[in-house]
Amino acid sequence: MIRLGLYGTGNRTKALLDSLCNDDFYKVHGAYDLNQDSAEALASKYGGTVCRTPEELVSLEGVDAFLISLSPFAHAEALRRTIPAGKPVFVEKPVSFSASEVAELAALAEQRRVPVQVGFMRRYLPESIAALAYLRENDPGRIFCVDCNWFHHGDTEMNFCLYQQPGNFRLQVSQIPFHCCHMLDLLLLMGGPVRRVSSQRIKVTERPYPSPDDLIANIEFANGANGRFHYSSMVYYTEMSYRFHAENYSIKMNAGMNQLEFFRRPRFRTSQLGSAPAQRKDFHSFNESYESFCRPQIVNFSQSLNVANENIMYDFVRMVRDGVPPAADLRTAVRVQGLAEAIEESGCLGRPVELAQDGQPVKEKGLS
Repeated sequence: MIRLGLYGTGNRTKALLDSLCNDDFYKVHGAYDLNQDSAEALASKYGGTVCRTPEELVSLEGVDAFLISLSPFAHAEALRRTIPAGKPVFVEKPVSFSASEVAELAALAEQRRVPVQVGFMRRYLPESIAALAYLRENDPGRIFCVDCNWFHHGDTEMNFCLYQQPGNFRLQVSQIPFHCCHMLDLLLLMGGPVRRVSSQRIKVTERPYPSPDDLIANIEFANGANGRFHYSSMVYYTEMSYRFHAENYSIKMNAGMNQLEFFRRPRFRTSQLGSAPAQRKDFHSFNESYESFCRPQIVNFSQSLNVANENIMYDFVRMVRDGVPPAADLRTAVRVQGLAEAIEESGCLGRPVELAQDGQPVKEKGLS
C-alpha cells in the first residue's frame, strides 16, 4: 500500500482520494495545509499525521509519494520542496504560470530521477480516451484542422468569488493558463507540436476578472495543420467542444454531453459515387451513397468526471507502484503552459508568437 504525503488538503485532494478509496492502493500517511483546521479535518477522516510545516511533511519518515493540490500560485514552490525528497509526485495543474519555470522544475526532476505526474484531467475523461485511441488505431491521413471552444458565463464565477471568497485566486488570473490548460493539453495530443500562435483578444468590460471577454487564437501546427482555440467569458451558455478534421475522418467531441461522433469519409469510389452514378441526374440522389457512408457513429458515455478521477489516481498508482511513466509529465506541462502563454502573449502584444521545439514561447530580443 502506498503511503501518501498530502501537500494541500482541500476539496480537490479529497475528490482524488475518494476516487479509489476502497481499493487499498494507498492510504494517507501525512498531511500539511496552510489551513491547519483543514488538515486536521482531513486526518480525522482519512488518518495520517498532521504536519505543521512543509519541511515536516517532506521529511516525514515512511512517505512513499507526495500528492500536491493547492492554489495554482503555490504548486511550483511545493514541487521545488518535494522533488529533493526523491519520491514520486503528483501535482495538480497548472504547475506554474511560467513555461520557463516548469522547464526548470522538469530539469530538476530529471536530475533527481523523480517521476512527476501532472493532473491534466480532460485527457483522462472516457470520451477523450476513446477519441485518442481512435486516432492511434485509425490512420487519419493528412490532418487539416483541430479546433476547440471554451465558452462560459464568467459573471457567475466572478460574482460568487466577490461575495463569498474575495481572496480566491480566480479573481487574480486568467482562465486560459489556469482552467483551459486541460483543453490545450488535449488539443496538443490531437494536433501535435505547435509552431506559431496568433491571437486576437477583446477586453472591454470593467470587472475584477482578468480573463478576456473573448479571445480567438489561430494555431499553426508543426505538421502543417490549422488549429483554432476560442475562449469566451461573455457567452450566456456553456460549451466545451472539440472538432478534429482529417483526410480520412472527422471527430466531434462535446464535453459535458459525454458524447463522441465519428464521421468517416467513404473509402471506395463505389461508396462515394453510388453503384450507378451515370443514372442519377439529381444532386441529392447522386450524393445519397456518399452521405449515407458519412453518417456518424455516435458513442455516449456516463460518469465522466468520476471516471476521470479514477483514471488519474490509477495512473498515479502505477507510476509509484510499478514504475510506469505517467501519461502527463512535466515536459508535457512545459508544452501546455507554453501554448497558454503564447496565446495570451500574442493577444496582448498584437503579433504572432513563435514556439520553440520544447514548447516554450520564443522571446524577442530585448524582451524578458
